[in-house]
Amino acid sequence: MNTYVVTKETENYLYEINKQIVYAGNNKDAAFGHKPETSESRLILDVWFNGLIVKSFSRNPNGNWRVLFDKMAIAKKEVEDYSRKLNKAQELVEMIERAEQV
Repeated sequence: MNTYVVTKETENYLYEINKQIVYAGNNKDAAFGHKPETSESRLILDVWFNGLIVKSFSRNPNGNWRVLFDKMAIAKKEVEDYSRKLNKAQELVEMIERAEQV
């Protein structure tokens, strides 16, 4: 089961960011239903699963949620990269094996 944590971020006059949790729970609709209160604030929504943040979203005033972080997309890209490297290494091994047979 996912846990949704919505954090409100506001900047003060010294550009320090203040954070306050405004929602934490399992209700997806409740989490995504939050809106920034002022034009100086934004919301960060982290989706947790098994102790990991699997996705993060940001919402500015009068804006839609946009993806900041997607663990699945990153993991898929890593698998593709490693697969490509593994294929190249396998081709090299096969080439060297053919050379040793000569």
